[in-house]
Amino acid sequence: MKKRTVVTLSLILILSLIMPTLSSCSKNTSPVVFAYGDAVMNENMYYFELAMMKSQIVEEYTGSTTDVPALWSQPLGEGLTFDDYIYAQCQLNICKVLYFADYALKNGGELTKEDKKVIDESLEKYLSNFGSKAAMNKYLETYNINYDMYREYLELYSLHSKGISLAYSDNGKRAITYEDMYEYYEKNFVSIKHIAIGTEYLGLDENGEYIYYTEEEKKEKRDLISNITASLEKGDDFDEYYKLSEDGFYETYPDGYTITKGVLDSKMSGYEEVALSLEIGETKTYELEGVCTYIIKRVPLLEKDFSNCRNTIHSTLMQIDMGSAVIENYDDFTMNQEIIDMYNMAMVPVLK
Repeated sequence: MKKRTVVTLSLILILSLIMPTLSSCSKNTSPVVFAYGDAVMNENMYYFELAMMKSQIVEEYTGSTTDVPALWSQPLGEGLTFDDYIYAQCQLNICKVLYFADYALKNGGELTKEDKKVIDESLEKYLSNFGSKAAMNKYLETYNINYDMYREYLELYSLHSKGISLAYSDNGKRAITYEDMYEYYEKNFVSIKHIAIGTEYLGLDENGEYIYYTEEEKKEKRDLISNITASLEKGDDFDEYYKLSEDGFYETYPDGYTITKGVLDSKMSGYEEVALSLEIGETKTYELEGVCTYIIKRVPLLEKDFSNCRNTIHSTLMQIDMGSAVIENYDDFTMNQEIIDMYNMAMVPVLK
């Protein structure tokens, strides 16, 4: 099946990586589809990787292991389908795996006896589900691999993990510095204070039922919100009213709270959007319908919160840099485009 060319910003990376066709073969004679340095992925492992990716996506979107054919034909605009997008993302992931596997091989990260023992133990545990290697091979046959190829697959991913650890260690070629992290912090995080005023219910009774405000109490709440916002518009100090926040925000975060995009619960996405849109010193109101009204103020970024965000920032910058590793080194990737064009996500099975 001819694979349609995919043209989106996230997928141009894949297209730009296309290089002349490989003619070499792995030790199990399956043609190599992707290669970077000493790290390769052959056709059998590629098919299995597609099945793995498909299984993860199906479970994420449907909560089951049953394929949904209509999912893959969903349009994403610009003539693209969901199949196109995930197929290219899978290829990008493979490029990242190979880059870091090769990094491990080139920087003293070869698999040790202990690493191989861990892989063997994992394989034996997996094998116990089938009772025999023959039964396991019969199962794996559906996904175009066997016991030995599956071991190669696990070894490749183990090398990939080692490569990441080496590349992002303090002395690694792609180490994330303190300066990198703080720069990201300044550009992507905001510190805020808010005054939360409940507008619908007081709380829960002993039976777990909501205790709703009376209409008179609701009016009092609305009047309080109006009075606070009017006072702030006149130039009154926000901190004079900060203590009125009914959710204990002032007591927990007297200096404010630092957030970035995507850290809050999905039901608070509107709150997050407003908070991130503010300029320092600016105040806006956000109403969480049926719950309360938030009067949000952005304050200068809290340096003390940087330490609490460092792990998140480091992980984020690593993910960004892994994509950069592919871009920076795309001339050294080789792909068998003829084989790549044979497949799409819809045609591979979901792992059972």
